[in-house]
Amino acid sequence: MSPGPDVVCPNMSAPQNYASVGDVEALSVGHTIHNVGDTWVNFFASTNQHPVTAGNVYRYSVVGSAGRFEQVGMGWLQHGFFALSQSSGCTCTPTDGQHLGIGCSDVSTSVRVGSQVGLGPRWQVNAHTGAFPFPPASPPFSGTVARRIQVAVFDLEPTGGTTRYFHESHFVTPDEATAGNGDNNASHRELAVSGSGTAWNFASVGSVVSEASAIRAWKAIDAGVTELDVRIPGEGLLVLGYRVTALGGGQWHYEYALYNMNSDASVGSFSLALGAGVTLNGIGFHDVAYHDGDGPGNVNFSGTDWTPTQSAVAITWAAESFATNPSANALRWGTTYNFRFDADMPPETGTLTLELFKNAGYVQAEVLVPSSTGPVGPGLAFCAGDTSLATACPCALPDVVPNPAAAAGHGCANSFDLNGARLKLTGALSPDTVTFTTSIGGNSAAFGLLLKGN
Repeated sequence: MSPGPDVVCPNMSAPQNYASVGDVEALSVGHTIHNVGDTWVNFFASTNQHPVTAGNVYRYSVVGSAGRFEQVGMGWLQHGFFALSQSSGCTCTPTDGQHLGIGCSDVSTSVRVGSQVGLGPRWQVNAHTGAFPFPPASPPFSGTVARRIQVAVFDLEPTGGTTRYFHESHFVTPDEATAGNGDNNASHRELAVSGSGTAWNFASVGSVVSEASAIRAWKAIDAGVTELDVRIPGEGLLVLGYRVTALGGGQWHYEYALYNMNSDASVGSFSLALGAGVTLNGIGFHDVAYHDGDGPGNVNFSGTDWTPTQSAVAITWAAESFATNPSANALRWGTTYNFRFDADMPPETGTLTLELFKNAGYVQAEVLVPSSTGPVGPGLAFCAGDTSLATACPCALPDVVPNPAAAAGHGCANSFDLNGARLKLTGALSPDTVTFTTSIGGNSAAFGLLLKGN
C-alpha cells in the first residue's frame, strides 16, 4: 500500500467502435480505476479535484527487418464525476461517491468514456502537478470521431502478422500527483484490428498489463530493445526505448522512441552524439496528431515535424522553441515521438541529450549510437573487430558470435567473453585531457596494459 492516494488501472473493457469519418477511425475503451494508496482519492465532479483519463493507441511493426513502436492515436480526456465503491480483490471501505476509498475501484464503461460531451482537451492539464481548470474548454464539435481516440486509416492494417496494436489508459489525479504517486498511472492492453478501406474494428486481446505504459510492450515483444527511465530533476518522468538492428551490407538501423509520461516541462530537442565520419541516411521522425481544437485558444498544437540537423559530432531533431511558438510541436505528456536513421557504422555507447521545451535546461542518458570510423579522439583504432575496415584484424570475428554488431570495436575473442578487449580514448591533446579506458566483454573494470611507441 502506497502512502497517500495512488490510482492504478487493473482492467479495461472491450473497445467501443464508431463509424469512420473520411480517413479517420475512432474508438473508446473503458477502464477500472483502483486506489492502492492508504488515503482516499478526491472525486468531486464539479471542481478540478477528480481524475482525468487519457486514451492512446500504439502500433508495433517491422519495416525492412527492423522493429519500431509508434503512437498512432490519441483522444481527449474523460473527467471523473462519481466514485463507485467496488472491490477488485481487495477490502474496500465504501465512501460518499466524492472519494475513491482505500482498496476501492470505480468502473467506467467504453460507452461512458466515449461520451463526447464529457470529454476535455489535454492542453489544460499539467500532468506533473495534476492541476487543470474546471470546467474544461469545450469548443464546438460534430461527427462520430470528434474528441474520441482517433487513428488514421493509413496507420491501420489487419493484425495477425508482425503488426500489433495496443491501447493505453493513462490517469492524472491532482491529489495523487501531490503525493508523488503519478509514475504508475498508465496501463496497456493489446488490440486485435480487422477490416479494410474505411471500415475497421478494434477488439481486446489478452489481459491488461497494469502499472505499465504502452511503450513497455516494445521490450516485451523484442528482448533486443533497451529501455531507460529518464527523470527530469524535480519534475516528470520520460521513458526511452531504442533498438539497433544489423541490416547487413555494412548498415545498421537505429530506432528510438521517447515517451513523456508526466512532464509539463516537455521536450523540444533530441540530440545523439555521432562518431567522426559516420554516414546517415533514411533519417526519419514520427509523431501523433492533436485534433478537435486541443491547444490554447481551441487551436490544435502544431503538427510540424521536428527538423533534423546533422553536424560533425551529432544528429539533432528539434521543434520550434517555446519563445518562438508556445504551441509548437513539443513532446508533451502522454505522447511518444520516434527518431530513426540508418548508419554505416555499428553501435557504441554515446550520449543522448534532451533539451526541455518550457524550461531552460536539459537531461542526458547513455545510449547506443553509431561508432566512429578511424580516429577516436586523439588516437587511432588498430582495427574495428567487425570486418568493416579494409585492413584485416589480427584474428577473424568468431562465427559463434550471435550478433556481430555487439562485438564492434573489440579485439579477438578470449576465454572470458566472446567480445574481446577494447581500448577507448577520449579527451584532447591540447590541453592534455586524454583518458584511456580498457574493457573486456563490456567490463570497464578490466586490467589494461598500455604501450607507447613512435
